[in-house]
Amino acid sequence: MKIAVTSLVEGENLFHFDSTKDSWLKELVQEISKEGYQFNTPLRVDANLTKVEPDFYLRGKLCCSVEQSCARCAEMFDLKVNSSFEVALANVPSGKLRSPELTEESEELDINFFEGNEIDLNPIITEQFFLSIPYQALCKPDCLGICQQCGSNLNTKMCQCAEKKSVTPFSVLQEVKL
Repeated sequence: MKIAVTSLVEGENLFHFDSTKDSWLKELVQEISKEGYQFNTPLRVDANLTKVEPDFYLRGKLCCSVEQSCARCAEMFDLKVNSSFEVALANVPSGKLRSPELTEESEELDINFFEGNEIDLNPIITEQFFLSIPYQALCKPDCLGICQQCGSNLNTKMCQCAEKKSVTPFSVLQEVKL
């Protein structure tokens, strides 16, 4: 979705997008799905684009749920994504967007630059979606994982494996009586 800068009023501009109603967001969800993510609910984006010439400030919230594999027990579960984001945007003259100085400044100041008279929301929403997915998603905070010996899921049943004593250079200290 490209938003024409000239269509924005000075101050706050509110937008609400839903992947069931907005075809561009539906296409974006399909692109993200190609990366291995299965959406269980529609992707919803609430955005507030503030125009303060010559810069812009985007605050928003992504809401959806995707199917994820638990990092501890490897079971599939429904991950609720409810993530807020804030992005500073600055317009640059044509041809300057790829300059090394601008790239370095963008990384240092955490500013997204765009050229022309349109702000493209697709890369911003895609980036914010991927940033909202945890590195190690857990089905529940107290997930017990799997037994390292027999491989059974410890959330559903406790296994009968005997707990091995770990042999470390410090294990002799367990025998010391004070």
